[in-house]
Amino acid sequence: MLNDFEIETIERQYFNLILIHLKQDLNTLIDGLNSRIKILNNWYNNFIKTARKGYKASDLDTGAERIFHHFFASILRFPNSSPLGSDLMFELPDAFIHIEVKTALLNNPADYKGKINIGINQTSYVVNKVFMPNLPQYYQLSPNTMKPCLTYIIQIVHEHAKPNIKALKLVCIPNGQLYPHYGQSIFKSGKSGYAKGKDFRYHYSIEPFFKLLTSRYNENIFRVELIYLANGLRNEDITNLTDIPVHFQF
Repeated sequence: MLNDFEIETIERQYFNLILIHLKQDLNTLIDGLNSRIKILNNWYNNFIKTARKGYKASDLDTGAERIFHHFFASILRFPNSSPLGSDLMFELPDAFIHIEVKTALLNNPADYKGKINIGINQTSYVVNKVFMPNLPQYYQLSPNTMKPCLTYIIQIVHEHAKPNIKALKLVCIPNGQLYPHYGQSIFKSGKSGYAKGKDFRYHYSIEPFFKLLTSRYNENIFRVELIYLANGLRNEDITNLTDIPVHFQF
């Protein structure tokens, strides 16, 4: 097992790897996410029929997963077929990585502003007597080989049925081993409520830093960064914070 500082170090290492590639191919990613609009007239009416009455669902949810699956296939290379995990799961030399792709409509800030809803198969963060996730803190490959479970979220904030990506956010959820440092303050009831215990809202705005790295190096090292923010929006409009790094705005 790794110690807590080593866990944060490897979380940050792969956070940076994902971040670098997202930044390098941002325009290609945005084009891919907007590609559904070219054939809007062929799917929109049928899509609307599937939505709950009075509820406008993200029309990018399923399609975004396809875009990022293609994007990461040549970078992270070795997907894993575990039935429990995020949209994307890869085995790396020293870790297993889960990447959940989430979308939110700009007019529904409850889904993205300062928090993200996390499912039971998308985290290893245990909250005693309240939330028990399905992911382990470590994967045991053999009696002498363990790899940590690292969990990330890519969230796209967009306008409904328009080629308007408003924000692209990368977030690292703390490994469950780090509970003594982050505690229950980052944990709020999910969409299904406390009783069902199927999800929780990760309030990254409560503690947006890699706490141990930030303390060790005496500088703010963030667990959440905005790869892209559309012109006309402020950082706090998306993250509920003013100092989150923004890499591109146009």
